[in-house]
Amino acid sequence: MPLSILCDEHTSYAIMAGLHRQGVDAIVVQQVGLAATADPTILAAARQQGRVIYTRDSDFLRLNSSGVQHLGILYHHPLKYSIGAAINAVALACQALSMDEMQNRVEYL
Repeated sequence: MPLSILCDEHTSYAIMAGLHRQGVDAIVVQQVGLAATADPTILAAARQQGRVIYTRDSDFLRLNSSGVQHLGILYHHPLKYSIGAAINAVALACQALSMDEMQNRVEYL
């Protein structure tokens, strides 16, 4: 079963549109009323909704390191990829990884 994604609020419209074109089940925090919400709350909401976080925000890495439970984090540095490469990396991760594999794991794209 492919991963379902909750994107943090800094995910661009172009990336969201590209993920949808690739068939990725992705929503952004603004769609579920979590704009400007603290990162621990976003992780908890993603867990409750059965979604992995997609982010370029290193604060999520600190939460992971501190032991906060989550269903997974897909992370890449904000300057590492072009929009097209980011879309492809996330789409590939969604197809290649399972929810069981992502439990409390960070996947560096």
